[in-house]
Amino acid sequence: MEMTMDARVQRTADRTVDVLVVGGGAAGVAATVAAARNGADTLLVERAGFLGGISATLPWLGFHDQRYQQVVKGLPLEFVRRLQAVGGAGPITLDPKCGSLVAVHPHLWKIVSLQLVREAGAHVMFHTLVTEALRDGDRITGVVVETKSGRERIHARTVIDCSGDGDVAAMAGAGWEKGRTADGLVQAPTLVFRLGGVDDAAFKRACQDPTSGYREWFAPYPDLFAQMAAKLDEVDTYVLGGFAKLIERAREAGDADFPQTRIVGVKVSTPNSPQEISVVMTRVLGLDPTDVDLMTEAYTRVYDQIPRLVSFFRKWVPGCEHAYLVEIAPMLGVRESRRIVGDYVLPAEDLVTGARHPDDVAMGGYHIDIHRPSGSWVESYNVQAYGIPLRSLVAAGVDGLMMAGKCLSATHEAVASTRVIPICMAQGQAAGTAAALAARDGVSVREVDAEALRAVLVEQGAEIGTTLTPPDPEEIDGWPLLPQEAEQTTGERDTATTGEAAWVR
Repeated sequence: MEMTMDARVQRTADRTVDVLVVGGGAAGVAATVAAARNGADTLLVERAGFLGGISATLPWLGFHDQRYQQVVKGLPLEFVRRLQAVGGAGPITLDPKCGSLVAVHPHLWKIVSLQLVREAGAHVMFHTLVTEALRDGDRITGVVVETKSGRERIHARTVIDCSGDGDVAAMAGAGWEKGRTADGLVQAPTLVFRLGGVDDAAFKRACQDPTSGYREWFAPYPDLFAQMAAKLDEVDTYVLGGFAKLIERAREAGDADFPQTRIVGVKVSTPNSPQEISVVMTRVLGLDPTDVDLMTEAYTRVYDQIPRLVSFFRKWVPGCEHAYLVEIAPMLGVRESRRIVGDYVLPAEDLVTGARHPDDVAMGGYHIDIHRPSGSWVESYNVQAYGIPLRSLVAAGVDGLMMAGKCLSATHEAVASTRVIPICMAQGQAAGTAAALAARDGVSVREVDAEALRAVLVEQGAEIGTTLTPPDPEEIDGWPLLPQEAEQTTGERDTATTGEAAWVR
C-alpha cells in the first residue's frame, strides 16, 4: 500500500549516534572508518549513491614530499594496499613535483571504500541531503536530512563536515572564508575525463623529447629533465604537464577552442585499466561553488569542452591518434570552496618552512598547486614536509564540529596543497579518531588530550612526524630533485582565458 505524503514524511524516527560524518569522499571515508574502528557508533551520510567522491575519479597524488619522504601513511596507505590486492591500483610512483602518485581504478575504489566502511561497523545513508544544522547554544548537536523516506533528525556528539563545501558549518553559523583575499575568486575547477586507446610508447617518446615542453618546471635544468625522461621508461603512471607550444600551434590552426594553454593530466595504468590518460583540462573561471546557477552553467561549459579536447588529442598529441572517450567523472572537481575557520588557520608559510605544531595529527608534502582563479596553468610553490594540527580540524566558536578535506581551516594558498586525496584522507583519519576518543571519554573534541590522540594515531600507522624516516636511497636512485626555490609560472589572464567564454560570471 502506498503511503500518503504526510505519512512518508513522518515515518522515520530521530536517531542518535556518537559520530556523524557528512560527505563520503576521501576524507569522509577515512573519518568514518577511523571513528568506527575506534569504537564509536558512526553514521556516514552521502548525497550520491556511491562512496569515494572525486577520489573515485582521479589518481591520488602526494603520499611523499618533494624529497621523497613518505609523509602520508595510515589509512590512505591501507586503502591503496587493499586496492592493489584486487587489481584496482598500480604501484605508488615517485614524482619530483607532486612527491608521488598512484593510479586507482575508479569503480573498484567505489566497491572497496564501501566494504571498508561496512567492515568497520559504520552505517551509511546514500542519497541523503543535509538541509539544516541543529544547534543548542554554542554546540552543534546534529543535522536534519531529507531522503526518499522523508525527513529525519540525526543527533550526534560530534559532527565531522567532509562535504568539501563546508555545508554543515555554514548551516550551523560557523565562520568560513572563500577564495583569495584580493578578489574572492577560487581555484579553477575541472571536470575530469579519461581517454583510452593511447599508444603508450609513442606518447612517452613525445614526453621524452626535450623540445616538447613536457614538465616545463625542468626547462632551466636540462640534466634534471634527462633524468626524468629516463625514468619514464620505468613507469606506466606519470604526471603530465606542459606542451604549451603544441597547444599554441593548435590554437593558431583553430583546433584549441578551450580555455587552457597546457596539457594537464596523468598517464595512468592499473591492471584493470591499462594505458589511459586522465585529462584534467576542462576549465571555467569565476565560479562560486555555492551558487547553484553558476554551478549549473559551469557543468554546461565543461561538458561542451570535452568533445573539443578529445578532437584536439586525436589530431595533435602523439600516440593519441586513435584515442577515445572512456568515462567522464560524475562530478565537477572543485578544488576550493568554503574553508571553515578553525582554532588555527594553517598558512602557506607553515608549508613552505615545514612547520611542526605540538598538536599535529597529520602531515603533507604536496607542493602549493594553485590552479589560477583568473588564468590558465598553475602557480606553484615548493614546500617542505609540514604538520597539520588538530586545531585546524576543529571549528572555532562552535562545540561538536570538526572538518576534514578541502574545507579544513587553512588559507587559500595552503589549501592548494592540503586538498589532494591522500592528505585529505590523513585529515579524515585524525578527525574520526579524535571524535571517537571524545565519545569514549565523554568530552568535546576540543577537550581531547592531543598527546593521547597522537599516540593512538601512531599506533594505528598514521604519520604525524614522530616516525618520519629518510627515503630509501635505492628507491629514489635516479629520480631528479628540483631546487627548493619557487619556479615562476605564466598564465594569469592570458589570451586563452580573458574571453567571455572562459568565465561563468
